[in-house]
Amino acid sequence: MKVFAVTLLSIVVIGSGKLHAEDEKSKSISFKDDVYPIVKNNCLPCHAEDNFNPSELSLDTYELMRHGGKNGTPWVADDSKKSILVQKLMVEPPFDARMPLNSKRKIREGKAKWLTDEEIKLIADWVDQGAKNN
Repeated sequence: MKVFAVTLLSIVVIGSGKLHAEDEKSKSISFKDDVYPIVKNNCLPCHAEDNFNPSELSLDTYELMRHGGKNGTPWVADDSKKSILVQKLMVEPPFDARMPLNSKRKIREGKAKWLTDEEIKLIADWVDQGAKNN
């Protein structure tokens, strides 16, 4: 009887964890409420329309972001793995430096400020949900 109860409890716990993961994945991520605040705080110091930046990527608005810069459109809707926006936030981006840009000294001293794993995941999930202007 105890073995049955433990097995049943395990199924319930595993099952409820699976439901929680599905709930998280199905949660609609808002550009305005979830993504843009991260962009505003971490990316606009360099990627504002009025600033000079070598990539010519302006992130002031959804429309400017979607337009892209020298390296093309920053995202592939529904595919965060192919999206430059997400790739450039990773430890080893496909080209140039990881974003947001930090000085070599800050990186060397361990004082660099990067987006958190949660922030990167949120942006990636938004792209995977279609990168909508919502």
